Amino acid sequence: MKTTRLASIFLFVVLVLSLLAGCAAPQPAAEQPAADPATEAVAADAPAEAATGKVTELTVWSFIDQHLTFFQKMAETWNAEHPDEQIAIVPTKIPWTEIHDQLYAGMMAGEGLPDIADIEISRWPQFMEGDVQLLDLNPYAEPYKADLVAPIMDVFSKDGHLYGAPSHLGATVMYYNTELLEQGGVDYTTIKTWADYEKALKTYKDNTGKYMNYCETYGAYQFTVLLGEQGKDLIDDQGMPQLTTPEAMKAVAEIKKWKDEDICSLIPGGNADTDEGKAAVANGDVAALMYPLWYMSRFSDEMPQLAGKIAIAPLPVWDDSSYKSMGLGGTGTTVYKNSPNADLAARFITWAKLSELGSATLWTDIGFDPINVKVYENLEVTKDPGNKFLQYFQTNPFDVLFLVKDQMFTIKTMQNTGTINTYLSTNTWNRILVDGEDPVTVMEETQAELMSQADPQD
Repeated sequence: MKTTRLASIFLFVVLVLSLLAGCAAPQPAAEQPAADPATEAVAADAPAEAATGKVTELTVWSFIDQHLTFFQKMAETWNAEHPDEQIAIVPTKIPWTEIHDQLYAGMMAGEGLPDIADIEISRWPQFMEGDVQLLDLNPYAEPYKADLVAPIMDVFSKDGHLYGAPSHLGATVMYYNTELLEQGGVDYTTIKTWADYEKALKTYKDNTGKYMNYCETYGAYQFTVLLGEQGKDLIDDQGMPQLTTPEAMKAVAEIKKWKDEDICSLIPGGNADTDEGKAAVANGDVAALMYPLWYMSRFSDEMPQLAGKIAIAPLPVWDDSSYKSMGLGGTGTTVYKNSPNADLAARFITWAKLSELGSATLWTDIGFDPINVKVYENLEVTKDPGNKFLQYFQTNPFDVLFLVKDQMFTIKTMQNTGTINTYLSTNTWNRILVDGEDPVTVMEETQAELMSQADPQD
């Protein structure tokens, strides 16, 4: 059986989950606002003056509304517990591309930076180059370290220094619209392999004249899932592209086959996490999609009309030797090391995201699968009938985590990952899926071009 660094921690988690039974008293979760794509800056209500009369404003940049709302909520609890260290979160939402460009430019210039900022995993390597301008969070994470999933922490570390506080495991699963599947004569519980999945695609198309699945032209999640289940990554151990391996060719051939046989559509916007892609899912144009568990908040916050219709299930696999899931996506919350409020900001974000309370709140409010394993012991969290995600979905995501616990593949993020993803999104997938070019030729040319752009690991 294949195992990875994540396997050991999930073996621990399964021992915890096996002890869970019954339901605990509900703790209703706070509702989150729907995402607004516009850039915005809204000052949080300042807390009442502390005994010292001092309130410290902490500026926070993120590209996700729910993240900013989470920090504001956690600040209220922090203030209740720290009457002499009151904080006021000053949140600013900036679109994905702009936030990373502005942060990088600010770090090069040494000015114009917030106290706290979210950095998405695909852009993370850029901020690890040279003299890292982020604060080492290791001393601040120490009180929680024994309870954290170590491989996830390693993703946001370099040379033993922790530079970002992660939010979730990002375990990838299938989301099935059971109402649509029933109309198409498909029972998702019978889908165990990709061969079963392909059969379901054909059955659905024959019975409805519509597509059950979609093909991405922007991003690499589908390709990464099919590749990662075979134990391969987009990059090798030195961070260099490896897109012409037998495993890579098998993965891209499978997706191309779905498109050529007209059982797979091209989703609007390029993938299911764009505004156009989410609209397609909400409108019933997609009956099945593969995405990490963090996509749950997209459903609950932006697609209320689908409540009770979506089941979460394990991914189909190639065969019995396949990995069953992998961590995809992720955001590290960072502190600028030269911020005058760096110490307070670091203590706040590590408590807010890594403590048992913080990790549980990330689950209850945003749907992030916890990185603090103590949460898995808490029936008030894992079996809470008042939780908005457990109410929304037909199946419990913790039960799905139980099924994939010992066969998780760790996706590497290194110096060339962002360049590879960008090139695949802007060039490769369009050539293969839109223009219909030969995938072997395109992947060979992609590999050659990316090798010419790639930077070897220092």
